[in-house]
Amino acid sequence: MKTLLMAFIFLFTQCNALACTKTLIMGTNETNWAPYLIKQGDEFVGTEVDTVNAIFKDSPFCIEWVYFPSFSRVQQELKTGHIDITYAASFTKKRAEYAHFTTAYREEIMLLYKHEGAKDVTSLESLFDSDYSLAVNRGSFFGAEFEKVKKQYATQVVLTGDANKRFGMLNKKRVDYVIDDSIVAQYFAKHYNTVMPVKSTPPININGVHFMMSKQSTTLAEVAVINSFIKKNKAAIEQIYSIY
Repeated sequence: MKTLLMAFIFLFTQCNALACTKTLIMGTNETNWAPYLIKQGDEFVGTEVDTVNAIFKDSPFCIEWVYFPSFSRVQQELKTGHIDITYAASFTKKRAEYAHFTTAYREEIMLLYKHEGAKDVTSLESLFDSDYSLAVNRGSFFGAEFEKVKKQYATQVVLTGDANKRFGMLNKKRVDYVIDDSIVAQYFAKHYNTVMPVKSTPPININGVHFMMSKQSTTLAEVAVINSFIKKNKAAIEQIYSIY
């Protein structure tokens, strides 16, 4: 079996990238998740797009980006096989029921941010106990601790569709705190001088992120091919994120 898999990978990697053997539909719910992904007209740009291009440029796969209004919708489309793949996904057992996961291609650090009038809390529990509100991306995973407290304080958790909306709400003090990726937050903190990290709270979650692929429309052999290209292009990926 291992020999057959290696032969399959070898044959795939010999394909001409200009004549891809399969187009993978890449689902996204973001329009302004800078610097990772920004929608400009009908095109997507940003470091995640650069990473995808670096990984798949010599692969047998072409990528077609498709926008959906929420990450929950992306997940549903992945379950049914209407899309094939999405990016920057954290592994969970629940997601693994309907999706394959590639090897991690970068690390993600989730931090807590506040507007200038909010307190420097020391934990999520103290935030919620003080009756503050918290905005997060709908459908995203922020670690086991957050999943536990989210259910207890559900009325204080505001689910949003994209980063631009989350930080816009924080800037206008419509919510008190936001959990988001540290690189994304750096971008919005430069645009909103009222937004700042809560330095007294440790990272909410640190983990590697993966491509998540539909079990309905992709195979483990295809995942193995993509893993080989992630490994091959590791240096190029690190270079993309080196300025952050």
